[in-house]
Amino acid sequence: MKIGLVYDLQCDPTDERQAEFDPPATLDVLSGALEELGHRPVRLGGAHDILARPQRLKDVELVFNVAEGADGPCREAWVPTLLEYYGVPYVGSDPLTLSVGLDKALCKRLAMAEGLLTPRWISVAHPRALPRRFPLSFPVIVKPCREGSGRGIGAGAVVSTSEALAQRVTWLFGCCPGPILIEEFIEWAEVTVCVIGNDPPVASPPIQRPIDAVTRLAYHVVDPPPSQWECPVELDDAVDQEARRIALGMVNALRVRDVARIDLRIDREGRVYFLEINPLPSFAPEGSFGFLAESRGMPYHQVVGEVLDAALRRLRLA
Repeated sequence: MKIGLVYDLQCDPTDERQAEFDPPATLDVLSGALEELGHRPVRLGGAHDILARPQRLKDVELVFNVAEGADGPCREAWVPTLLEYYGVPYVGSDPLTLSVGLDKALCKRLAMAEGLLTPRWISVAHPRALPRRFPLSFPVIVKPCREGSGRGIGAGAVVSTSEALAQRVTWLFGCCPGPILIEEFIEWAEVTVCVIGNDPPVASPPIQRPIDAVTRLAYHVVDPPPSQWECPVELDDAVDQEARRIALGMVNALRVRDVARIDLRIDREGRVYFLEINPLPSFAPEGSFGFLAESRGMPYHQVVGEVLDAALRRLRLA
């Protein structure tokens, strides 16, 4: 099968605006996985490339979309919108799901509507909008509402006083203008759950992320890497089942297609909290789906094949 690969290329890893883009190595591995599965990948570039040369879409039977888009709250919807306009089938969620999934506050509202546990939170549009009577308990974590890949989150993101909170919100708004999420910080542990498939989607066992012993942040947002990591929680049956239940609840609430990654925190009492969902997850081999393949004892390309097969069955393609 001739499969178009649509992506945004990370040319400068030091440029924060490209934090979510895929580096050449990831695209090489993903292309190689499609070849291992017997397909012929065709690199189509991103939304701007499709607009410039839409006729190239006629050369492919399906598109594997990992394009993040460059700017704005609907950037992840750029490519799916164009593909639907040109009538090209693609792997992954539709524009509506991707736009809502990018907004952490909207997703937390969905979680609350579904009766899923999530840390108490508020969102503010501007530093001046911080309430005088702060309704949450410290410590809290301060995040951009519509960013991924840990952008805007680091050692200073967790604050314990009103003064530190005001300073962090002001600093973050200068780096990432837009809504800011302030959330009670669940200090103990973090896991991620990969979900693949449709009707029904299948949640894999949770993968524990190492935690910085000092900041209690997960490894992927701590820079520079600390000297001491912890994996403090035992992933027993109760934690496993609750993590999968929350992940599938969010996948169904958001109407995710084919694949997603859900991030969760766990407190000292074993309660599992929804943090965020990514219906356009990274396929970097050193990321969650690479860990998933390793934990199953299978090559990376077979996990990519499961995602591809889910899309083919949904689309009723051979």
